[in-house]
Amino acid sequence: MKKLLLLLFLSSGVLLACKKDKTGTKPEISFLRYSLPDIDSATERLDVVLRVKDGDGDIENSINWQIIFLQPPPTGPVDKYTEFKMPEIGANRGNSVNAEVTMRLISSDFKLWNEDKGAAPDSLWFKVFVLDNAGNSSDTILTPKISIIKSRR
Repeated sequence: MKKLLLLLFLSSGVLLACKKDKTGTKPEISFLRYSLPDIDSATERLDVVLRVKDGDGDIENSINWQIIFLQPPPTGPVDKYTEFKMPEIGANRGNSVNAEVTMRLISSDFKLWNEDKGAAPDSLWFKVFVLDNAGNSSDTILTPKISIIKSRR
């Protein structure tokens, strides 16, 4: 009986020591928050804060994002993804990554409308994903909508 208990104890210790992170080889991305509750024509900067996880740490150093408008402006965005560089994420190669990443966008990144022509959309949001070195892609997520307040004249 003592040998069985000892074997059980050692087996559980080995299993706990070898337990892998719940994050697998597929990277994960999730939305955390915006830096502002809404934006307007005077907004100069918008931070999009995301959580990036990768079990084997082989993620590239960029997040791929695309802007979406509820009512696309006449000079709408091109239907392609833009890369946002994540500084120092690549230094985690071989280690599990669980990082909070802030995409700091300036007005030219998101203000693609001209209020003088009455073309301001109501809201915008982002499609975002991460790709790792092995070609594994996270799920593409949609961030919540953020309102665009039209200036009062």
